[in-house]
Order: sequence, then structure tokens, then C-alpha cells
Amino acid sequence: MPRIRTLVVDDEPIARDWLRTLLAEDPDVKLVGEAANGAEAVAAAVREQPDLIFLDVQMPEKDGFQVLEDLGTERAPVIVFVTAHDQYAVRAFDVDAVDYLLKPFDRGRFRDALGRAKRQLLGDPKGALAWKLMDMLKSSDPSRAPASRLLIKADGRIQVLRIRDIDWIEAAGHYVNVHAGKTTRLIRETMNELESRLDPTAFLRVHRGAIVNVDRIREIEPLFHGEAVLVLADGKRVTVSRSFRPKLEEALGKSV
Repeated sequence: MPRIRTLVVDDEPIARDWLRTLLAEDPDVKLVGEAANGAEAVAAAVREQPDLIFLDVQMPEKDGFQVLEDLGTERAPVIVFVTAHDQYAVRAFDVDAVDYLLKPFDRGRFRDALGRAKRQLLGDPKGALAWKLMDMLKSSDPSRAPASRLLIKADGRIQVLRIRDIDWIEAAGHYVNVHAGKTTRLIRETMNELESRLDPTAFLRVHRGAIVNVDRIREIEPLFHGEAVLVLADGKRVTVSRSFRPKLEEALGKSV
């Protein structure tokens, strides 16, 4: 088969470097471009007409879904999604049609994905594949399978944090601070995005800017005007706003 014209799209230089290294090891692949965000990805795809794109899901300006929507079925190549987030239905792609790389991945996992992409290019209409992938991702319901861990990018590395180890989470603009034991980690997600990935029976939104692990609650101190303060296992005090207090009482099965 002709060399596979391949585009790499990821907002992290380290991730693009790793993909470039792996692609260079396969003589069937020709890297025709790179992009660091969704807008660049669309422009590069239109310009280079790649057969295959390794596409990050979460990026500035346009996410992976929007990139596919902008390309449309006429230009859509075979897609392998690459992401550090596991809220999507990863197992749904363990078929020959599409693939999904969860960072960090090794050479073996990458070669599996590239092999599947090659088989797709040999036999399946490219536009249909891309839209089938997008439909599968969009139809997946993260609430049915709450995340069991968070993958956190820090200092060029990917740290793995078990969800059950989280004490509480606080908003920090377009980011969140995740508190687990004596460690605080900054994650590039909004409170709403992260809350949608958590088990609602284990984590409770108690304030516009705070989510707590229910198992970490040790004391509840009622305040005036319907507010309250939660004292967590480590002594941290987190305010419960009046509008979120009914949710707390429902979770505890008791008025406070």
C-alpha cells in the first residue's frame, strides 16, 4: 500500500514528540504535519489531506469532536483519538473499526492502534469511520461508568491519582485543585467537567466551588441562613452553601 499520510494533533509538545518518534519507526507512514490545537488541525487536514490523524480529544480553541465536525465526511480521514482522560468508553473501541489511545501508552499499544488504522484504510470508507467514531464517543455516558482514576499532567509526566484517594476538590478559575492527603494537584478541567466524571454517590457538590468525598466528612456544623460547615477527616473546613444543603441532607439521609 502507498505510505500513509499522517497528521499528529496534540496541544502538548512532549506528546507530539512521542508520536513523531513512534511513527518514524514504521516505513509505511509518512508524517505530513503537526498541529497544536483544533484550529490548526482543521487547516492542516484541509491542506495536507491526510489518510490518518492521531487526534487529541481536549485542546484549545476546538476539541477533537469539533475538528471532525469542521472537516465533514468528505475530508474525514481514519481517526485514532489520543487523550489523558478516561471518561469515554475506552473498551467500546476494542474492535477493528477504530481505536483510542489513553496516555501514557507504550510502543506495543501504539503499534496495535496503527495496525488497526492500516486495516481500516485497506477496507472501510474513511468518512463513515470517522463519523462512526464520533457518534460512539458522543453517545457514551460517563455517568454510567464513573472514573476510577485521574491522569494528571505535571512537569512533563503523567501522574495517576485514584479517585477514592481524593478528599475534596475546589474551583480555581478554569482549573480545579484536587486535594488528596497532603498533596494538592492542579488539573485543567472545570468543576462541572470533573463532577460529571465522579460517582455521585461518593462525591457531593456542596458549594459552587467545592466538591467533597462523602467518606471524608467527620463533622457538620450548621450555620445561620441555611449554610453549614463540613469538617473533613484531615481537619479541613468546607462551607456548604444554602442552595446545596438539600443535596447534602439527601446524601446523608438526614436533616442537618
